[in-house]
Amino acid sequence: MRTILKSVLPASAALACLLGCGGSSTSSAPTGTITITLSSDSLPGFSQVVVSLEAIEGTQDGSRWYTLGQPKATVDLMALQNGHGAVVLPASKVLAGTYTQFRLTWSETNYQSAINKPAYVVPEGGSGQVLTMPATTLVKGSATVPANGAAQALLMLSGDQGVISAPTSTTPFRFSATGQAFDPSNCGRIQGTLTGPGGKVAGAEVYAQVLDGLGKATLVRRAVSDAAGAYELDGLPSGSIYFVAAQPANCPAQAASPGALAAGATLAANLAFAAPSNGGTLALTLTPRSSSTQGTWGELRQPLSVGGLSPTLIVRSRPAVIGDAQDTATFLAVAPGTYGVTAQRSTSGATPVMLAGSQQAVTAGATTTVALAFP
Repeated sequence: MRTILKSVLPASAALACLLGCGGSSTSSAPTGTITITLSSDSLPGFSQVVVSLEAIEGTQDGSRWYTLGQPKATVDLMALQNGHGAVVLPASKVLAGTYTQFRLTWSETNYQSAINKPAYVVPEGGSGQVLTMPATTLVKGSATVPANGAAQALLMLSGDQGVISAPTSTTPFRFSATGQAFDPSNCGRIQGTLTGPGGKVAGAEVYAQVLDGLGKATLVRRAVSDAAGAYELDGLPSGSIYFVAAQPANCPAQAASPGALAAGATLAANLAFAAPSNGGTLALTLTPRSSSTQGTWGELRQPLSVGGLSPTLIVRSRPAVIGDAQDTATFLAVAPGTYGVTAQRSTSGATPVMLAGSQQAVTAGATTTVALAFP
């Protein structure tokens, strides 16, 4: 992972706050240091998603929370995807032990600009819009700080429901990301380059996914290729066999499987695409509309040839837009072909419910409409 250092409180100040904010005040309590990196999935539909981070807390028992540090940093999450994590808490002295959850407190101050809002989004092709933030975001996952030792934690925000769009509501853009915490030493990464007949393919979303025992694909990480066509899917838990798939605009999807991912390993998976042709549109409507505590997203799945196998993989995924009566997810520039249409809905960050629709044909220059209903 390529990291960017952000300014934070000195370690001594962080420890003083930790010992005075819900933890033991015993001076003999064992301590160690923790370095926390913040990273993000790509967030479809946005060129910028700017947020301001006030503080990071951790808990070892689920009830007592300790302030680990106060980064006071403003970051663009789209700049943190594709392997570009930011160290928001470098080597902060904290109580030793295993932290099982982390809590991010968002700020009402933009630490980079006195003019800009503390949180805002820039939709692709649009202008800046206020992003409504929750007070905090809970990130689950563990990191163990050894006594007199050092630990690292990677806090990865998910792109499935990172920003909820509801154009007709009083909060048109709402931050709703869930997240996971990882020990980077137990993770690996997959890197590669997207190419086509015209050279490097930039701006295409790439998905890392795993298959369960029934062959159903679950999206684990997503990133958008850069100007050189390069992508990096980092923070991938080790021990699984990953599949990588992408479908640039109007191109047939391609996939690869670089093999089982070991801790600390970097695997390569390059994808080469045929020339784009005239694509179509798939317009998905979902009922009932999402509530204020729900995030919903649509997916297109397709069997792809990978090393003699034909797993059905996710080739497109995007959050649904909340309307007055229903949600919509519109997939543009889809290569002609047959796709399995699925939708997922999570309530308050819980495990999502998945709907599997029928196979749908997308034809050049036409719009295919699909309607799914959650129970």
